[in-house]
Amino acid sequence: MSTGSDAATGAFPLAIIAGGGEYPPHLARLATARGHQLYIAAIDGAANPSDFDPESSRVYRLGQLGRLLDELKRRGIVDIVMIGALPRPSFGSLMPEPSTLKYLPHFARAFRGGDDHLLKGVVQFFEGRGFRVHGPAEIAPGLTAPLGPLGRRSASAVARDGIEHGFSLLAALSPFDVGQAAIVADHRIVAIEAAEGTDAMIRRVADLVSAGRLKIDKGDGVLVKAPKDGQDLRVDMPAVGPETLRNAARAGLSGIALRAGNVLVGDSARLGALADELGLFVEGVA
Repeated sequence: MSTGSDAATGAFPLAIIAGGGEYPPHLARLATARGHQLYIAAIDGAANPSDFDPESSRVYRLGQLGRLLDELKRRGIVDIVMIGALPRPSFGSLMPEPSTLKYLPHFARAFRGGDDHLLKGVVQFFEGRGFRVHGPAEIAPGLTAPLGPLGRRSASAVARDGIEHGFSLLAALSPFDVGQAAIVADHRIVAIEAAEGTDAMIRRVADLVSAGRLKIDKGDGVLVKAPKDGQDLRVDMPAVGPETLRNAARAGLSGIALRAGNVLVGDSARLGALADELGLFVEGVA
């Protein structure tokens, strides 16, 4: 295979394996602007095919991995990036085509563990076949949270205490391969993300507040989000988007703290403007 790299710009042919949400098309736009020649493999049932140029994209089921590899080889693409939401499938739901059957033993082993184990298995699979797996931040650094506030508001002293407490908790939980976020209020942990995801966790807290079972004073209550220690950010970078901010506002939180450079935010200026509109701080923390 030939990389076809452009020495002047550092651009090279790139395949984006796209899941759901706004990040895959946003990455595609940024990568195109940097000169990468793109091919989009849109995962069926997750990605929105209309987000991409039909001339350089195709929809694939998970069971069509062999077909995807053949196409990448035909196009001479060795560099790939994976981005976007993709609910964990069951092994039995893959419905592999004949060209994919020979790869099943690898994925059967990868499925015998948590999400980290599965994703590491995916990376090992592609690398074992000569591909280079890039992280979204490597292709488009502007996708991640910058250091400091995204909008006009910064965390208060009270909020900073909660942020420190929350990040310490996430670090302690890293070996257990659970979620990447927690909510701290009144100097205590009130929620930890598990399989439900960040937004569902925030909504759970909002329900507790509305039912009177939890009180969050004004200026208190923070969501912290960071990758687990040792997490492979090439394929499993935490992310927040507009809906996360709206949910945080509904729950009465004062703001959101993110590990700078390690959490996807997409368009940081747009997210900062929404934070101002909602009365929240959103801040990248070292």
